[in-house]
Amino acid sequence: MNEVLLNGVNQSGLIVLELVVGFGLFWLGQLAYQKLFRRRMELNLELFVRDNPAVAIALVGYYLGIVIALGGVLDKAIPAWQDKLLNLATYGATVILFMLAGAWVGDRLILRCFQCDREILQDRNVGAATVEAGNHIANGLILNAALAGESGTWIVGLVCWLIGLGVLVLVSVVYPRVAKYNVFAEIEKRNNPAAGVALAGLLIATGNIVRISFAPEFQNWLVSFTQYALVLLFSLVSLIAIRALADWILVPGVKISDEIVNQEVPNLGAGLIEAFAYIAASFLIAWCFS
Repeated sequence: MNEVLLNGVNQSGLIVLELVVGFGLFWLGQLAYQKLFRRRMELNLELFVRDNPAVAIALVGYYLGIVIALGGVLDKAIPAWQDKLLNLATYGATVILFMLAGAWVGDRLILRCFQCDREILQDRNVGAATVEAGNHIANGLILNAALAGESGTWIVGLVCWLIGLGVLVLVSVVYPRVAKYNVFAEIEKRNNPAAGVALAGLLIATGNIVRISFAPEFQNWLVSFTQYALVLLFSLVSLIAIRALADWILVPGVKISDEIVNQEVPNLGAGLIEAFAYIAASFLIAWCFS
């Protein structure tokens, strides 16, 4: 009994220390976010003086992406608590750098049709902020898989991460053709939150699909990346099919795209339903492959 109690106390102490390190990483992450990524942003001014909801949405997505990415590190079996905390701090700093790099890719290549910082800081564009948050979360999911492997080298993880970012960019290019409306014009010119939520849901689902695809342990470049590519291709095709099924099954008799773009006031509920369809499908696919 005493041994069980002692183990419980030790485990509780380790959890508290991990939380302290984790929140230290959040502080470091928000500092890097302000100083390196959104250099024109004063966080306290935007959140608590201007009450800018767009900044809050983007920042929460960034924090959530960091949490998800760290899950790939915390799952690793490390016996010594000192090594576990050191591993968390080291990988945490690495995660922040990769999250910032992924954010830059999102700004330049996903939200490429407009200036995202202006939309979020000046125009308080909730749709643009939601897409940015979705990109952060998707990046966290990709990093979760890239950092989690035990058998691959850091080069394998880097290649997986780069492929994942490439898939996010590709999906953002293809999506307007599948949705059959100008997604980025809706977000920028109409400040359409429904369009932003739908695209964010697709990005999160895509990040989850990438995580699933890279989950198997690395064997060698040919075998593993052939396996990764096949799972990724099948899963992405399934997401495209989900776009049609969402109209037929979730909202029969209604076309989601019409509700998002052809209403005087864009239907945010329709955007949420579309986002849910993508994210739910990605988890169902994940469970099928697990």
